[in-house]
Amino acid sequence: MKNNNEEAIVIITHGSRRGTFVEDMQNVADFLEDKLLREVILSHNEFTEPNWRNVLDELTSKGVKRIVFALAFLGRGNHIAKDIMGSLGLEMEFYTWKKTNWKGKEIEVYFTRPLADSYLVKIAILSRISKAFNKIEYNAIEDPYEIENRTMNIIREEIKDKVEDPRYLEIYARAVYATGNLGIIDHIYMTDDFLDSAIEALRGEIEILADIKMVAVGIRWNKVKTLIDDERTKELAKKLNVTRAEAGVMLALKEKAYGLVIGNSPTAILGLLKSEGEVPFVIATPPGFTNAKELKDELVKRKEYPSFVVKGNLGGSNIAVSVMNELIREVKNNG
Repeated sequence: MKNNNEEAIVIITHGSRRGTFVEDMQNVADFLEDKLLREVILSHNEFTEPNWRNVLDELTSKGVKRIVFALAFLGRGNHIAKDIMGSLGLEMEFYTWKKTNWKGKEIEVYFTRPLADSYLVKIAILSRISKAFNKIEYNAIEDPYEIENRTMNIIREEIKDKVEDPRYLEIYARAVYATGNLGIIDHIYMTDDFLDSAIEALRGEIEILADIKMVAVGIRWNKVKTLIDDERTKELAKKLNVTRAEAGVMLALKEKAYGLVIGNSPTAILGLLKSEGEVPFVIATPPGFTNAKELKDELVKRKEYPSFVVKGNLGGSNIAVSVMNELIREVKNNG
């Protein structure tokens, strides 16, 4: 909202002799100034200055002709009907510009409605009352490390009989942890060489390529990149009429070998399948109903890449990041 020398915004409160009241209301005025990017004048109906009548006198003397009066009252009482709007010769009508006369000067005024009918005000009052009665009866565990350790122990116990090779237990458990779904392990495909290949590559400090930024920022490794916003990626995607995720993978794998983490974009798998680059391991968990199932099936069918895949329409970036970080944790803890 731009400043206009012929317009003004004036808050009118009931008024109080207590300084804390004025301080509270000044905070409201300051908030509005910050959001509206123009002056907001605080005034009062009685007890304290500036009185709105004096403010109106000053504004009209300066040539202000249009004034928004923001009524900081809860209900439509006599202060509004008689003291304020009645003094201006107006009925209680809100949200409309009205012409009136103030001490011989013609002005237009606009009154906001009192606050009692605002759903946000009702919610605020409800929330503050509820604090007196709402007590959390559940003795929640709040320590983040205890939460993680307890959860992982529960998951391990639930899935251990379904995991044939105990070396893979932590990988499966992290996938369950990321989704909160014990059934996800029935949709996981892992090649026999996935764990060994990924661990060896990480020990060699391989750089990790992520399909999108959301995946990249979650991976706790010092060498992570994504080309999703690279200008070369944008140009190639436009030239080939493909997604940036696909183009980014194609470009990156022309440069060198990467550990590939695909958590969001199924077409990033297509970029891998089209490329001739070397990939020591790939984590592919993109969800979706277009391309996701089919391209993940194609990756599984190829068998040339050490892979962790969540098959079907299920998946998500959270699974990819969680599994990748478990591999990193293994390398950091055990060398």
